Amino acid sequence: MALGRWLVGAAVLTVVGSVGLIAYLWRYRKEPGADWFVASISMQLLWNLLYAISLFVADPAVRRPLESVMVGVATGTSLLFVSFAMTYTGRARFDERLAAIGIVATVFGGIGLLTMNPMGIAVASFRVVPIGGVAGVRIVFEPLMIALGTGIILAAVVGSLVLFDTVVSYGPLYRGEALAVGLSSLPPAAGYAVWLFGVGPVPELNLMPALFLAHVALDGYAFVYNDMFEFNPATRRAGERAAIDDLGSPVVIVDEDSRIVTLNRRAERVLEVTKREALTTSIESHVDASIDLTADRCRLAVDGEDGTRRRYSVTSTPLSDTRGRTVGYTLVWQDVTDAVRRERRLDVLNRVLRHNLRNDMTIVAGFAESAAADTADDGTVTTMLDTVVDTADRLVSLGETAREIETVLDGDPTPEPVDVGEMMAWIGERARETDPEATVCVTCPDVTCPLDGETFEAVCMEIIENAVVHGGPRPTVEIEVTAGEGGVTVRVDDDGPGVPDRELVPIRQGEETALEHGSGLGLWLVRWGMDRLGGDLDFETGEDGTTVILDVPC
Repeated sequence: MALGRWLVGAAVLTVVGSVGLIAYLWRYRKEPGADWFVASISMQLLWNLLYAISLFVADPAVRRPLESVMVGVATGTSLLFVSFAMTYTGRARFDERLAAIGIVATVFGGIGLLTMNPMGIAVASFRVVPIGGVAGVRIVFEPLMIALGTGIILAAVVGSLVLFDTVVSYGPLYRGEALAVGLSSLPPAAGYAVWLFGVGPVPELNLMPALFLAHVALDGYAFVYNDMFEFNPATRRAGERAAIDDLGSPVVIVDEDSRIVTLNRRAERVLEVTKREALTTSIESHVDASIDLTADRCRLAVDGEDGTRRRYSVTSTPLSDTRGRTVGYTLVWQDVTDAVRRERRLDVLNRVLRHNLRNDMTIVAGFAESAAADTADDGTVTTMLDTVVDTADRLVSLGETAREIETVLDGDPTPEPVDVGEMMAWIGERARETDPEATVCVTCPDVTCPLDGETFEAVCMEIIENAVVHGGPRPTVEIEVTAGEGGVTVRVDDDGPGVPDRELVPIRQGEETALEHGSGLGLWLVRWGMDRLGGDLDFETGEDGTTVILDVPC
């Protein structure tokens, strides 16, 4: 029978393939799981080398300890493979030094158990059998050793299952590599099981060397051909853990029935509950409120750790399985307590100041006009009172612009079909009413765009009326609208003195400072309105006037 010599050849080929694989992977030894895998391949190499030697050892006194060492090496190979699978996929949260100590203890413990065989608890019988030109061995194991050997096989299976889970969880990114390495451990595990239970056609010979060749070939495909350590799922899993566990905001994951599946430490503190207590309970039972999981965002109020009422904006994101079915939701909580307080304070201040400003300035303007009429003969006093009236009118206008900004920009945009030509014609007529001597020309194609009509109208009205008010003695304003594939462009030209740079700098920067600030709110209405529309705003100022360009997507 030539099977024995074929097994020697297979063992030698496995040794050569393992050496080549180790040499190639040495550059990746700092990658997650690489050191464990190199160690596993090294043990695989050692086992095949020892088995090739053992086939020529017929002395039972030498062969028995050699077989004991081989069982220990096989145990180490399996346990190291599991450690690789756990670390490579980012699941390892154990002390690697402690794991290494455990593997070494298990390997040497197994070797000692088989070698000494105290009270015959490991091996029932052991004899060397010449077969096919080599020295085979017939071992009958006791139940304890069979149980330990089965554990070794199951460890290899567990490692494969962990890698298969990567295939399912992460899709095509790691599919080929993880599948190949996961399958690679199964042939040797099957060969070990056949040898352990003595059920093979030739129980005196261990078929693992031939099956290790498949192991080396699949590993070579994964690591050499597909660069398995170039794209490591441990990075992705670590990122997922960081996104949940290390995020400063509370994160709660629930199933479709609002039951808590997991939550991070910050959420435990906010809900004043441990993860063990929270699991499988309804999220609504911890917040005393109903949560619509299908809504993008909602607000909740929760009693804080210091006894104060905290308000949170909760964003809900659906979780889908590989078939695209919704299986749960991720709830990310953002503490908006301070923002809500500021919002309420600003709302009160804005409403009171705007109301009082309008009413009081109207009174001031009225009395100033009456006083100017009574003192018409005194030119100096009349001039002073006219200045008071103009200032009061500007302040009233400022308050009205603030109210318009609040009205227009409040709430979410509501896109709707807008006849741009009709709107421009109507705005042009309104602008002429502010100055009967003004010339307003509108050139616009027949175009309808889906956009937030209220915001678009407010922006264009502000720009065009401003062009008329600040134009020349007989202002001329030209409005030209062009339509493109991505939207419309509105170009407004006037013949005024131009917008001062001190007004444009903060608008372009998007904020005012103590040194750079405007004198009104009109241009801010235009800037904020264009931001709301998702468009671009540009100014071209020269000696012959100002050109405002609005690029509006639709």
